[in-house]
Amino acid sequence: MKTFALTAGVVLIASVSLLAGADNEATPSIKQVMVKLNKGPNSPLAKLKTDLSASAPDWESIEKSAKDFVTFGAALTKNSPSKGDKASWTKLSDLYLADSKALDTAAKNHDLAAAKAAHQRLSASCKACHGAHKGKAS
Repeated sequence: MKTFALTAGVVLIASVSLLAGADNEATPSIKQVMVKLNKGPNSPLAKLKTDLSASAPDWESIEKSAKDFVTFGAALTKNSPSKGDKASWTKLSDLYLADSKALDTAAKNHDLAAAKAAHQRLSASCKACHGAHKGKAS
């Protein structure tokens, strides 16, 4: 009985510690998200472009990149832009996350057409968001 009580106590303490740690994790900034997803030839955006245009897509790589988009797309929705209207930010970041999730679903289903369409929408979203929240279109 003592062993059970000790085990239950350890599990309870570990659970509380994990929950507390989750609250203390900082949400990546907008800049950190943009750098992670878009900067350089090994970024998820660049890798997706290459992987989706291959004659035999590397679905494992596509799934990994898609997961990054969902993770970091969710972080965008938790941020506030330094420029532009909050309602615009909410609309655009929610759309970005929805397209990220569509990419993730397409990747899991090995649906090349749907993955390409979601990737295209994500790539095209830069101009509108940068125009409204960065002061320039890219």
